[in-house]
Amino acid sequence: MKIINVFRGTRDEVRLNPNVGTWSWLLHRITGLLLLLYLFIHLWVLGSANSGPEAFNARLQSVQTPLFHFLEIGLILVVFYHMVNGIIIALMDFADISEKHKILVTVMVTVFAVLAIITFAVMLPRVFGSHPVTGGRI
Repeated sequence: MKIINVFRGTRDEVRLNPNVGTWSWLLHRITGLLLLLYLFIHLWVLGSANSGPEAFNARLQSVQTPLFHFLEIGLILVVFYHMVNGIIIALMDFADISEKHKILVTVMVTVFAVLAIITFAVMLPRVFGSHPVTGGRI
């Protein structure tokens, strides 16, 4: 199966039905694919432990850069969005409250914004090389 087939019809869906639910669905699908990509990278790094501690440390060192620390912030935001949206989907499916979807999405966006602010406050100092709690260099 080609990865592009996952998005077959997406352009038409967004064009014909451009509402909150469609955008929520699209972002949930994109964040799911990003999490899958992260999983492969994570397993690639962990898999180097089979080659011994030197190989693992070398590979781990390759992802300990400011760029990857910045990408960690994106990963946390992707996880938060996917998690909060998944909870809303489960609530709509199991509690039969789909008529309140716009209210749930508003709550989701608010929770996501709070989590994003906390994430940036804790993680941005790490991107720039200082420890978020002690202020010292990492």
